Amino acid sequence: MNKAKLRSLLGKKPELVISFPDWLLPAAVIDALKKAEGLALAEIAGRDSVAAVLAAVEEHPIKGVLPTIAYTGTEFGDWDRAVATSRFVAECLRGHGITVFDPVFIGSPRFWWLLCGRYISALFSRFGFYTPCLGCHLYLHALRIPLARLIGAPYIIAGEREQHDARIKVNQVPSALDAYTTFVGRFEVGLLLPLRSVHSGEEIERIVGQEWKEGGGQLECVLSTNYQDTDGFVAYDEALIRRFFEEFAFPIAEGVVRSYLEGESPDFETLAKTISPRLS
Repeated sequence: MNKAKLRSLLGKKPELVISFPDWLLPAAVIDALKKAEGLALAEIAGRDSVAAVLAAVEEHPIKGVLPTIAYTGTEFGDWDRAVATSRFVAECLRGHGITVFDPVFIGSPRFWWLLCGRYISALFSRFGFYTPCLGCHLYLHALRIPLARLIGAPYIIAGEREQHDARIKVNQVPSALDAYTTFVGRFEVGLLLPLRSVHSGEEIERIVGQEWKEGGGQLECVLSTNYQDTDGFVAYDEALIRRFFEEFAFPIAEGVVRSYLEGESPDFETLAKTISPRLS
């Protein structure tokens, strides 16, 4: 991977969902991906994403893995960490008869803006709560659907899990994970969450085969823990979360994804105008 071009790309964070520069995803590699059997896209971030891939290949007939690294606009840190994590996945699967392709970067900050940034005030008024993390995780899964469909990958692997030892992450509570799975399934792609019932960080370390502190070796987010109160307590309502997805996030994300699948970049401004009356 060309590091200078990658640095330039990550500095600009362009629309990168259905069309990729040849240096990042060559046409020959796309052809090889289309011919690969049992292919899965892997969402690469930190240790949970690695454990998810290792668990998924044990549970499903996966013979090829395409690591994908997504950007949103809120991350900071060293992007080389994500590339190193992809390489670690390849090392773990070496000798297991599974092809691990070079990682691909993907992102659409305007898509993230529409789901997570534009309607903060309106969403507070409509639902009585707001956190960008719910829309963000839907974005991270939905963003990969067009690429999965392009190369014929039946699976997307993600490291979401309901509990993190004694802590709650509101974007990974049961209603949220059900929503992500349901949404991705609408597009004939399976969202695999092999760690969903894994509660212990020690179990994650056992799967990856080494000590690995949670959050270590991955990018950080400027909005981290925004849903916690000043004492770190997390209050949430499963019914309101379901309403958030059904009444707001799903319609937006579906319109965006269907535009991508038709080979077009979505008209985000027009989509925003169609959403505004529903939230007023």
